[in-house]
Formats: sequence, structure tokens, C-alpha cells
Amino acid sequence: MKFKYNLIAFLFIGLFGTISHFLFEWTGNNKIVGYFFPVNESTWEHLKILFFPTVLFSLIEYHFVKKEIRNYVPSVVISLIFGMVSIITLFYTYKGFLGFMVDFINILIFFIAVIIMLIVKNKLIESEKFKGDTPALIFLSIGFIFALLFVFFTYNPPSIAVFSPPNK
Repeated sequence: MKFKYNLIAFLFIGLFGTISHFLFEWTGNNKIVGYFFPVNESTWEHLKILFFPTVLFSLIEYHFVKKEIRNYVPSVVISLIFGMVSIITLFYTYKGFLGFMVDFINILIFFIAVIIMLIVKNKLIESEKFKGDTPALIFLSIGFIFALLFVFFTYNPPSIAVFSPPNK
């Protein structure tokens, strides 16, 4: 995809993701808002700042590219998974190395994950792998499962470190 589209995607996801970090608090801890935006400082909840802005952007972008890109949905879902894994990996690696968190690094990790996600999406689109209705349906289902997991685990988190706010 063209640089212009990637820049628009980066700016939209980056800006909306940054703002979404605060939306739950800004809405007076509205429970419905919490399903889509972080309700605490856990790593799992922070994956929402990548996931839902990307989904929103992708729904808009799909309207413009659906006729020319036959592997759009699988490319978006796979790249989202890469982005979320990047956040988890980079966060726990640097925190384990330093032994504490640095807000600037946390923010930087988010933007690095957006870049990784966009690179993966572009490479998959260019490769033309996963074309057709069946892969689109499979990956759409995977994306939908992730969305359901975000909603369910918001107020029912398991007792696993990624679901608990990290120690500073």
C-alpha cells in the first residue's frame, strides 16, 4: 500500500489509541466504554488501545479497498496479532531487563507496535496470500473472537500476570 495510506493509518491508530487510553476514566468509568477501552493498567487492557482503533480504521479503509485487495481481512487480523504480540514481548522484555517501568518507553512500544502491524499488513497484502472468501471468513471469525475475549475479560480477568496491573 502507498506511504500516504500508511501514514494516515499510523496517525489515526496512534492518535485514537492514545486518546482511548483515557476514555474509560473520562466517561466516569462507564462500564460499556470499558469493554472497548482500558479499565486498568494491565497489559491485556492496553492491547485494546491497538485492537479497537485498528478495527475502526480497518472498517473505514475496507470500504475503499475491498474491490482491489482480495486478502484484506486476513492481512488485518494477522497484523493485529503481530502488533499485540509485539506489545506484550517488548513490554515484558524491557521491564524484565530494567526491573521497573518508564512511561515514555510504554508509549514508544505502542507506536512501535503500530509500525510493526502496518509493515506486516503491507507484506501480507503484497504477498496476496489468504485470498478469497474462506480465508476472509476464518480470519474475520478470529478477529471477532478476540473482540469477544476483550469484552469478556474486561470484568472477568483470569489470575494471570498479563491481566493484572504491573508492579511499578
